[in-house]
Amino acid sequence: MTRYINGLVFNSETRSFNKQSFQVQGQYFEPATHSPETELDLDGYYITPGFIDSCSQIGLAEIGIRWEGDDSYEFDSHLQYSVVDGIYPFDTAFQKAVSHGVTASHIVPSPKSLIGAKTAIIHHTHTTVDEMVISKDVAYSFSIGHQAKSTFFAEKKKPLTRMGMAKILRETLQQIQQQEPSITKIVIRAHKAVDLEFISRLQQEFGSIFDFHIIHGTEITFLHETSFNTVIAGPTFRYIEHNEMMALSPKLYHQLYKNNIPFVFCTDHPVSSTSHLTLEGCLAVREGMARQDVLYALTTGAANFLGIAHKTGAIRDGLLADFVIWDKHPLNLDAQVVATYIKGTKVYAREEGFTQ
Repeated sequence: MTRYINGLVFNSETRSFNKQSFQVQGQYFEPATHSPETELDLDGYYITPGFIDSCSQIGLAEIGIRWEGDDSYEFDSHLQYSVVDGIYPFDTAFQKAVSHGVTASHIVPSPKSLIGAKTAIIHHTHTTVDEMVISKDVAYSFSIGHQAKSTFFAEKKKPLTRMGMAKILRETLQQIQQQEPSITKIVIRAHKAVDLEFISRLQQEFGSIFDFHIIHGTEITFLHETSFNTVIAGPTFRYIEHNEMMALSPKLYHQLYKNNIPFVFCTDHPVSSTSHLTLEGCLAVREGMARQDVLYALTTGAANFLGIAHKTGAIRDGLLADFVIWDKHPLNLDAQVVATYIKGTKVYAREEGFTQ
């Protein structure tokens, strides 16, 4: 049992940093009812819950490897495809992620997949995928637009129109309703306003059955009369890959915030490195968002959206002890991670003397 004292701890309820102590027993935050075996003074440090990347291909698209390390999509579709079966737990990106305070990711297949797979949320450490999994079969993923169309054409040698994509999506949703009724969350990658409008129609048609969410949503503010559920926004720190992304800008975060559209952050690693998740938050602050709201979206807000707030996402008794120690406010551009913990175990430390 270890007690951490005097640190500036992010309170997810007040969305502020308060000087306080907390205690870890095994994998969990626990009430300070017994004398700790060890005590660590965090005076002068900031402590947050571990950051959560709400859309990532980490472990599916292994960095530094060509096609043989890419398990992020299949050309055909099947309801039993699951990202859990494709994750490589020794992807070197995991260690880089924890060194930047990101302890978990929502794993979603590549945008090349019109019909993707069942998604999962994983921790960024351990030696087997089963140990890494926080929650599996979280949602079904779809992708519409340029990449799905071009990939389909390359494989099938025939064009796929938006009408054809819409037909396939509707048929698949009906199959999910019949064969996998326990999964109700649907995440759809889309950039263009025309595709976002189509998702709005799906909400009207299937809204009593499924909960639809958008990944990216680049042109979402072009649609003034349409309401949306949570948007997995970003990454905005990336190259403009095709014309569907011409409107991509960090201003998206302020526009979502101003229009009261709930959103969380993502890097879609390796599109942008998971280590850039904090940078996405900094860009949102630059565009006018309050730092406390950005920190909430990176931690508790992401956990709430993904349905894992009963397991992680806050520094609170009974939750998994996923937390990060910073040398200054995490949304300062020059802030450094001092140490990262997952389930109470230190998985990264910048300073050799930081032993607990």
